[in-house]
Amino acid sequence: MKNSADESSALAALFDLVSMGFAYPSQDLYRALTDGRYIEAAESNVARLGNPPPLVEALKSLAAGLKTVADDYSHRQLETEYNALFELSRDETPLHLNAHLYMEGQPAPAAVYRRLQKIYREFALELNDAKATESPDHLAVELEFVAYLFDLLQLTQCGEREDSVERIRHGLSACFDELAWVEKFIDALEQRSGHPFYQPLGNLLRTLIRQRE
Repeated sequence: MKNSADESSALAALFDLVSMGFAYPSQDLYRALTDGRYIEAAESNVARLGNPPPLVEALKSLAAGLKTVADDYSHRQLETEYNALFELSRDETPLHLNAHLYMEGQPAPAAVYRRLQKIYREFALELNDAKATESPDHLAVELEFVAYLFDLLQLTQCGEREDSVERIRHGLSACFDELAWVEKFIDALEQRSGHPFYQPLGNLLRTLIRQRE
């Protein structure tokens, strides 16, 4: 995808929204999910991309799911279901949000961490292991970095930052190569969960990635 500066800005916002969605649900996130701000931000940025039909359909499913969350879920219930689905479960193995668990052959986490940290450092982002709440291969971290690169791309395209568009595109390509595991994760999410928020959020992520191809 040879996106314009406005498209890059919209993609930055969308990947940031999905990153926030797959992070632990804070009180602020819960408010945004239930008062309409989250879906409104998603819809406005998809509109900036020209309302591609696959993304519009993905947003319809997400909007319906968020209505269920707003009507039926407390913040505590959303936290509990996040933990049960992605962190800890007495009944079945949780769908952890870490890349190395879905990669072919399940490589050692340290090798995946080093590869990702190398990409992050190339763009002056250093994760402090002592302070980081999530590992470098956590889905929310990877998506936040993709959003960051799209933001850098937009600033460079607008002439507000001195950088190489091709260098940033190369970084994005490396990130999307690393996100290949997401297909396996989303398949598992769809088979395991009918969750009103996380299942359509996974579908939105898959659609975003495929739109880029």
